[in-house]
Amino acid sequence: MTRDAGFTLVEVMVALSVFALIGTMSTGLLVTTIDARERQEAAIERLSQLQQIRALWRDDADHMVMRPHRTEDGGYGGAALSGRSATLFSLDDEAGGHLAAFTRRGRANPGEAADRSSLVRVIWRVEDGVLLREIWLSADMAPASRPQTMVLAEGLEDVSVSFRYGRNWLDAPVRPGPSGEVPMPDALRLTYTDALGREFEHIALTVAAGGSS
Repeated sequence: MTRDAGFTLVEVMVALSVFALIGTMSTGLLVTTIDARERQEAAIERLSQLQQIRALWRDDADHMVMRPHRTEDGGYGGAALSGRSATLFSLDDEAGGHLAAFTRRGRANPGEAADRSSLVRVIWRVEDGVLLREIWLSADMAPASRPQTMVLAEGLEDVSVSFRYGRNWLDAPVRPGPSGEVPMPDALRLTYTDALGREFEHIALTVAAGGSS
């Protein structure tokens, strides 16, 4: 007596169990791979963001010039270098969260083809945990002009800038001396806590320190 060709119920159940196990393992492996890739991409993005902040901070400090800017009445009464405690042009310091503002050189003008200066005004500020860098293409920031704004980082806390003169770090730039000249700090320091709770510190040298940052 021979058995008809085919699978028994037990064989079918065993096969289905094996396929289900393989499917579960494959799904888990796929989810793990996707999570790992997302974490890797996020880490790369954070590293790129960190490098950009450091590079821009150092480049701005390295090209700083102590040049007062024009105020709304047309006079050169605007601070050459201002920090969180100083009033900046027509901007509200407390509302704008401005950290540091100064004039820098280095705006490209090959062969002086354009009838303009190479100077620009740079403002670093924080707004609702977002670190911003503004470039005013006119060093005197005309009231009708608007800056080019870069979003550098989000979710930051305890953002601050300090200024080094000699051996001392100060929360605000030194005020002009009797001659009216404003001393350039030796270095600028930017500190903050990122969205992951990590503390960062970027220190950039100026030309007053005797070298590039």
